Amino acid sequence: MSTPRPPRLFLLTLPVLFACVTAAAGQHEGGGMMGGSTERSSKPAATKPANKPASTTPARKRPPVTVNKPVVTTTSSGNSKPTGTSNAGTSNATSNTAADTYYKQGEARYNAKQYREALEFYQKATQLNPSMSDGWYRMGWIYNDLEDYQSAVEPLNRAVALQPNYAAAHFELGYAYKKLERFNEALAAYQQCVRAKSDYASAHYEIGWIHNDLKNYDDAVKSLKLALQYRQNYPEAHNEMGYALRHLGRYSEAIEQYQDAIRLKPDMGLAHLGLGDVYYYNTKQYAQAANAYKEGLRLRPDNVTALYNLGWCYNDLERYADAIDQLRKAIALKADYAEAYNEMGYALHQLNRYPEAVQSYLSAIKNKTNYASAHYNLGVSYVAMRNKNAALDQYRILQRIDAARATKLFNQIK
Repeated sequence: MSTPRPPRLFLLTLPVLFACVTAAAGQHEGGGMMGGSTERSSKPAATKPANKPASTTPARKRPPVTVNKPVVTTTSSGNSKPTGTSNAGTSNATSNTAADTYYKQGEARYNAKQYREALEFYQKATQLNPSMSDGWYRMGWIYNDLEDYQSAVEPLNRAVALQPNYAAAHFELGYAYKKLERFNEALAAYQQCVRAKSDYASAHYEIGWIHNDLKNYDDAVKSLKLALQYRQNYPEAHNEMGYALRHLGRYSEAIEQYQDAIRLKPDMGLAHLGLGDVYYYNTKQYAQAANAYKEGLRLRPDNVTALYNLGWCYNDLERYADAIDQLRKAIALKADYAEAYNEMGYALHQLNRYPEAVQSYLSAIKNKTNYASAHYNLGVSYVAMRNKNAALDQYRILQRIDAARATKLFNQIK
């Protein structure tokens, strides 16, 4: 997770009380107060096989996988009529023939994307022939497609128990566990997938994603390199690599990875936002950060942290009106966003709109108890408005919660 930047202070140039009203300036502190980077989803989204349509509301678009539709394996699980004339053998042959028929009917509906209807036929097929691994796989796949991840787990476990090297089934099981936020089990399933099929690029990507989520950034880099080795044009893997490298302090490499992701997929909002985060939190290149956040927000307009960070960048660039626009958008999405109110107060103060700045700071304090930065900035705005008593009230509050800021404010009003 990203950490706030150190504060940058703007103090009065004249120590004489109210000698120059417009000289009073608030304290402009670093972003990230919500405690999060902008380039990763709050909940993981997994990569599904290419023959499955993407969800209409994915947390991130799923990259395709290079795995073919599974081969039906019913012939290896008792499909051929056995020798002998016992009633039991005849019964088994009849059941398996019926199972094959149901499976084929399920396949027809599956290929027509009639997944719920297909599910019924796969269920009938596996009831008659419990050794039909592809039937169990299809059931798990469809449950995942229906976002019933808990129901997907059992049939997929049945599939991999019957065929331990069934790479697609291991992958799908990893997907179900990941959506259930059972990350250790997801990781184990994806690792089994790449043991069965070493060049399964999407599984390497998912392993890297989970390592990032577990803060195992070195391991993430190793897995993501494999994903990129087996699939060169893989923007999601470049984006995830950028995230890992950034958290390893390898900022120039992280920037290159995000730029590669954008080159391959210009409309990848997460990559633009990730690039913005490196510039903003780490290399302090606020003009570049603003450009990256602006493009990222064009593609993902509801990222409230990015809106706040962009507002901060605009304040740093003295584009105060632009900062206010972005911060208002952030507040519209998160009404109790105290840091955004504080930052907007700063911009309003710089535009000499002191009464509005005061109201913004008061909103920040209302939403965040003992918010020292907002109390300090509020006191500075009162100084600018020549309201000494109100400024002294903020000084007294700061004496209790932040002695250093109290001293800074007092030096401007004594």
